[in-house]
Amino acid sequence: MKNSFYLILFYLVGSLSICKAQTTNLTPQEFIAKAKTTKNAQLLDVRTPQEWEAGKIASSNCINVNDTAFRQQIEKLDKNKPVFVYCAAGGRSSKAAPILQQAGFKYIYNLTGGGYKDLANAAVK
Repeated sequence: MKNSFYLILFYLVGSLSICKAQTTNLTPQEFIAKAKTTKNAQLLDVRTPQEWEAGKIASSNCINVNDTAFRQQIEKLDKNKPVFVYCAAGGRSSKAAPILQQAGFKYIYNLTGGGYKDLANAAVK
């Protein structure tokens, strides 16, 4: 009985911690402001490496969300540090955000509508 109680308690606490992680969708202006003022921000570009090389935010990591190894590659990032995810038009970052959430990232900021070029010009980091 005692073991069952602890098992149920462990499950409930684990479920609550998963629910706490959520994605915050931001406009380009909000994204820039938040990234500039967030300590230890991780910028994640989820476009292809070719797109990233053609134009990127200097401090960003490139992990292609459509790559079959995406889930493995995001494990290299720190789940306790905020991650700012973006792409060209917003579709791929919106696809990546729930995957990041499921992987245990606590603070996820998604650039809605894309606009990475504006971010690169604004020198986010």
